[in-house]
Amino acid sequence: MIVPMSKIQIIGTRAELDATVRVLHDAGVVQIEEKPAAVDALILDARAAHQRDGITALVTRLDALLALLPVVAPTQIARRDDVDVLIGQVKAALAQLDAPAQNLARRRDDLEADRVTLPRYAKTMRQLMPLSAELALMQNYETVALLVDRKFSAVIEMVRAELPALTNDEFEMVSREVDRDTTAALLVFPRAHSTAIHTLLGRESITQVRLPDELVNVPFKEALATIQARLAAIPAEAEKIQHELHALAREWRARLAAWRAVLRDRLREIEVREKFGATEYAFVAVGWMPQKNVSALRDALARAVGENVLLDELPLTAHEREHAPVVLDNPRVARPFEFLVRLMALPRYGTIDPTPIMAIFLPIFFGMILGDVAYGALVLGGVIYFLRKPKSDGMRNLLTIMLYCALWSIAFGFVYGEFFGELGEHIGLHPYFPRGEAVVPLFAFSIAFGIVQIALGFALGIYQAIKLHQRNELLDRIAKVIALIAILAMVAASSGALPKEMFTPALALLIVGTVLLMYTLGWIGLLLAPIEILGVVGNILSYLRLAAIGLSSVYLAMVANKLAGIFGNVIIGGIVAGLFHALNLALGILSPTIQSLRLHYVEFFGKFFEGGGVEFKPFRREGIG
Repeated sequence: MIVPMSKIQIIGTRAELDATVRVLHDAGVVQIEEKPAAVDALILDARAAHQRDGITALVTRLDALLALLPVVAPTQIARRDDVDVLIGQVKAALAQLDAPAQNLARRRDDLEADRVTLPRYAKTMRQLMPLSAELALMQNYETVALLVDRKFSAVIEMVRAELPALTNDEFEMVSREVDRDTTAALLVFPRAHSTAIHTLLGRESITQVRLPDELVNVPFKEALATIQARLAAIPAEAEKIQHELHALAREWRARLAAWRAVLRDRLREIEVREKFGATEYAFVAVGWMPQKNVSALRDALARAVGENVLLDELPLTAHEREHAPVVLDNPRVARPFEFLVRLMALPRYGTIDPTPIMAIFLPIFFGMILGDVAYGALVLGGVIYFLRKPKSDGMRNLLTIMLYCALWSIAFGFVYGEFFGELGEHIGLHPYFPRGEAVVPLFAFSIAFGIVQIALGFALGIYQAIKLHQRNELLDRIAKVIALIAILAMVAASSGALPKEMFTPALALLIVGTVLLMYTLGWIGLLLAPIEILGVVGNILSYLRLAAIGLSSVYLAMVANKLAGIFGNVIIGGIVAGLFHALNLALGILSPTIQSLRLHYVEFFGKFFEGGGVEFKPFRREGIG
């Protein structure tokens, strides 16, 4: 559900500003808004502005330092309230740690760069070594290595033709095809002609082989040996550096993270004041908070600050109600499904939060499709295994949702009597509803699910339209409900479930619903109203996928089991059946998830859901991390 929100105004004397900000920060339940336009902005004094700039610089340095240190097991560190003392400690720690940590990180990065680039140099030098034997390296002479794609090898001869004029014929150049795609060349010339030669090579867009400075003009054989020795030494050096970084992290990371959190909190306390209004003697702050917390915050201000600060709830305009920040508060079992709702959009304030309904229907839909005891147990085992490992909040929510889905899959598996398909019958599972045989009842059951959820969606939409005084949306939904009831009655009368005499009144009701829908849509309704009504029917028919996709899983499991017996060999048959069941399980996880989400996002949400909500961002203290 969406928590009712209150817009509040806090007015107090300037002397109580610091204490008030601390109370709001500790409470962590108020989203501070910009000051009212009629009130002057609160200007930070020189001390606060100076402290803000200093803390900003320190936090930036702490962020950089923490990024260099490996993450280690957290340690509980006390947080200090004396910010001035803390700033001195942070400066001293940074002066001690910055240089060693930066040096270790730089050495680590250099090693990683060498690990990537040196093998490339080695490969290039192996290609050029046959040529180096033909040239002697001479003092005061420069050597340039070239690698050219074979189809452009003619450019080497063009360079050779221009070299005599540039070097007074003082050069040596050899070239050779080192593989089927590459031509290599070595050029030796006096250093005095270096600028002219490099200009020529640049003009012809020839890529030179750039070796590390320490390997330039070193014989290739020696350079290659140097590279190989360097590569062999890298793992030990990297391990030593990592060990030193871990030692620094164990000693300092927890303290640095705690200090950063305190400094960030203080920085926010300073910056939030720039949203306040002020006079010479008073300040005013405006914000949003959950209605249920107003009384507790008022009491906290009274205890900490006294009667010099007043908190009042402000009346809301229609625009403010529409744009109020949104807080979702659902039962614990439904809370993971908020993640899926947010993937669609955050519901707008004052509308309906579909989270609890999604928490009921989505796992049932998934279980109805997969519906196999063995498959459900495998999914459940995998979820429990991954839940035991540290995960992000989003991943933990997804895994929890899959846990519910797995339990419903097992439950439906007992109803269908399925264990790796029809093997359930051979191990004593009694099918109460064998869906592989009762196809028509299964389709009817799926349609019934669709009617129930679509009807619920329209009921929620009608209630919401009444609540928000949305006349056009109300008439639109009522018209579609009338048309849907009429169509269902016509189908029932045609099939004999209702007396045939009911067909004509149902047809008249359909005309009434269609005309009402045309009225809500305007002139374009003459064209769109029938399409909209057919769309609602299509929404219901979409629920047939609950049966169809589930049946495909049943039949694939049957194929897997039959293939196991064809080969006449238990091992081969087991391997083939296992592969098919693994494929079926993968499809059985992916497809039910996608289809269940689609039925909610497209068919169900479309009847009432209004997105565009603004997330509630309270002014609260930061966790240590």
